Parts: sequence; structure tokens; C-alpha cells
Amino acid sequence: MLKKAQDIKKIIERFKQELRKFNINSDKIILYGSYAKGNPREDSDIDLVVISNDFKNMNLRERLEILGLAAGQVFEPIEALGYTPKEIIQKKETFLEAIL
Repeated sequence: MLKKAQDIKKIIERFKQELRKFNINSDKIILYGSYAKGNPREDSDIDLVVISNDFKNMNLRERLEILGLAAGQVFEPIEALGYTPKEIIQKKETFLEAIL
């Protein structure tokens, strides 16, 4: 089911609360993809980039596991990626530049 902007904000807030349970305090959460562009479809997921220093000593698998567990507690179709602020700066000219 398509979500309204206010619904997306509530979902992101619930996701942020779930992340805190895993000791991930987000500096910023960025919505990208079809919802950010304003053209979601019925089957669209909610694409997010979570920026947090708490990812600093985690590998990709650990990050994705935590993000997936937190998303599972929200019961919404969330696809999230996790980066540190330093990684955002380093990856500025790649995928992240396209979504930021």
C-alpha cells in the first residue's frame, strides 16, 4: 500500500527508535528512492541511508544484520544502508552522491 509523507515520517521515527535498541544512534537518516522522488508504486520499499558513528567498527554484514532486525520490528518494507559520516565523505562521488 502506498504511504503518505506523514506515514513515512512516522515509520522512519519508529525505525530510529528500534535502531537505538541496538545501540545505533543515527546522526541522520536520509530517504531516497521512489518515495523521495515522489513516485512510489504499490510494491515500493522505503529506501533509507542511516548515518551513524556507531557503525565505525562494524563490517557490512554486521550493519545489514542490525538494520534488518530493526526494520523487522517496524513491520514495514524498509531497505536500509548504514554508513559512518567519514564513509559518506569518502563515497561522495559514487552511489551516495546520486541519492544525496
